[in-house]
Amino acid sequence: MTFLKESSNPGRTDWELARLAVHLRGYAKYADDPEADAAQRLGEAFTEDEVRRADAFLEAGHQDVDRLAEITARLGNDTATYEAWLVQQLATAWMRLDELRDRIDDGGSLMANTHVASAIDYVRGSRR
Repeated sequence: MTFLKESSNPGRTDWELARLAVHLRGYAKYADDPEADAAQRLGEAFTEDEVRRADAFLEAGHQDVDRLAEITARLGNDTATYEAWLVQQLATAWMRLDELRDRIDDGGSLMANTHVASAIDYVRGSRR
C-alpha cells in the first residue's frame, strides 16, 4: 500500500483520524474489490503512521470480553470478593457503553450525534 509521505492535515487527533478512516472504509464496501479500494482511499488520505494511529484508536475501543470471561470463570461461585464485585461493575459498564454506542449509531438526524460521540471518544459507525 502506498501512503502519503507527509500529512495533508497535521495535528489531527487519533479520534479525528479514526472517524475519517471509518468513513473511507465505509465507501470502499461498494467497490468491486473493497479491500483494494479501502487501501487506495486510506493511502490517498493518510500517512502510514496516521493509519496505524487510527487503527490503534479503534482497536482500543473494543472490549476484551474473553479476558473478562476468563476472570469470571476463575472466580467460580465466589461472589463475595472485591475482584468479583469489580468484574460485575465492569460488565455492567460495558453493557451500558454498548447501549450508548448503539443509540449514537442509530440516532440518525434526531440529534447532533457527532458531539455526543466525541464526548466519549467514540467513532460513530465503527461497531458495524
